[in-house]
Formats: sequence, structure tokens, C-alpha cells
Amino acid sequence: MLNIEFITDEDIMARMMVSKSEMPVDFANYLWDKYKLSYIILQRNFKSNEIDNNIILELKQQSFFKNYCNEAEKNLKRIKTNWEKHKNKINTFLNKIFKKEFTLNISAIIFAPTLCCGRNIGNNQFVWGHKYGLTDRNYDLVYLVHESLHSYFENNDITHTIIEKVSDFELSKNLNKSKNIYNGHEDLNLLHIKILPFWHIYLNKTQKNIEKEKKFYNVNYEQKDFVEFRSKIEDMNIDDFSKFMEQINFEDLLNVECSYLIKKKIMYASTI
Repeated sequence: MLNIEFITDEDIMARMMVSKSEMPVDFANYLWDKYKLSYIILQRNFKSNEIDNNIILELKQQSFFKNYCNEAEKNLKRIKTNWEKHKNKINTFLNKIFKKEFTLNISAIIFAPTLCCGRNIGNNQFVWGHKYGLTDRNYDLVYLVHESLHSYFENNDITHTIIEKVSDFELSKNLNKSKNIYNGHEDLNLLHIKILPFWHIYLNKTQKNIEKEKKFYNVNYEQKDFVEFRSKIEDMNIDDFSKFMEQINFEDLLNVECSYLIKKKIMYASTI
């Protein structure tokens, strides 16, 4: 079961704001001029203790920062209420897709939604707050799970791709009751394609759903080419599957061919 404790943390939010330069330009320039070394350190590692703490104290005294704190408190109440309403359904989904029961206790540090920040920061903690959640509550739910799962899996491209398949793709379809999914990281697109045939076997997708997804992702492959993997994969849980994917040499096993559709751009007449 995924258990999430929702908290706010002014110090972490302030550090992240400096790290991302999410401040009014004039004040960011002021901090840069006065605390340049600390500013650079926080951009490299927002959790660093090798800084002049006055850079954080000055930021926390600003009226715009206090507004962010108020927004964070409101965001926490909204997100926590939404999570409590749907957590049983989500955990049932996760147990089914993991093919095992599990326990993961996480702290979600909620930011103001306008900061648009989502990041696992280690020690079973992540920060979250995004403006999209204000109009799409499922967006919050999906990425609460996404950031949580970074504390479950080892950190590499294969596991990150599997996290996206679980949360950004499968969970979002489940919650939105449609084929709609959220965008994953663009640099993982090719890995998503390579893993897709194995993922279909792992989830025991029906022929109908496989064809729908192949069309949706604009991917085509012959299922008979992967039948040899069925006996190995179909009874795996998520841990075994992720390890199996990490051991596969995709370069030797797969030949991924790309095709392109070229359309002429619409040229608008000049108004000059």
C-alpha cells in the first residue's frame, strides 16, 4: 500500500525557489548579487548546507514568499482531500499492476501550485505542486504516484520508464476512464517503444487492447516475435519485470525502425 503524509516545509520550498530562480526578477538579481556563491551552490544542490543561510532567511521574509506559503497550505488541503477520496482505488490498481502487495510510506511536501514543481528528493520524500492540478485533479493523483514510485525503484532509465508506464500511462487511463495519458519525459520515448511488447505480455493485454495501443502510440510489431518471452514474463511481479528489462540488451535484440509523415505547412499571407 502506498501511504502518503502531506506536509509543507517553508525551508525546502525556499531552497527550491532559489534553485529554480522562481522569484521576481529584481529580487532574484538582488540575491544573486549579494549571495552569488550560495545561489550557485543551491542551483547545483538545493539541499546543500554549505551556504549562507541568510539567502533563505531574506527570501522567507518577502511578501510574495508568504503568499506562496498560503497557496501551499490551500493546495495541501485540496490535494490531501482528493487523495483520501481516491487512495483505496489507486492502491487496488497498484496492487494489481504490481502483481504483489507492497508498503511504501512517503512524505509529500506540497508547494504552491504556481511553482510547477515535482521532484523526488530522496529519503522517501518528494515535492509537488503544479498549476495543472487546479483544473485536473487526476493530474495531481497521477504524479503523486509517479514521484512516490521513485522511492520504490532503483534510479535508472529503465525503472523511470516503468514508472511512467504505471502512473503516467496506465493509471491516468484508469482515472480518466479513457485512453488519454499524460506526457512522459521525451528522452524516454524510445525506451517506451522498446519495452512496449514486453509490457503487453506482463499485463496480459487482450488482442483488442494491444491493437488499440499500437495504433495510439503509432507503433507496430508482430506479437509472434515475442511469444518466446511469454512464459518468462507473464507470472512476474513488477520487481522481477523491472530486473528482467534491465538485463535485456535492446540493441542486440531489437531493430527499431522509424517512419516519418511529411505535411506541407500552412503559409499565412503577410499583413504588411
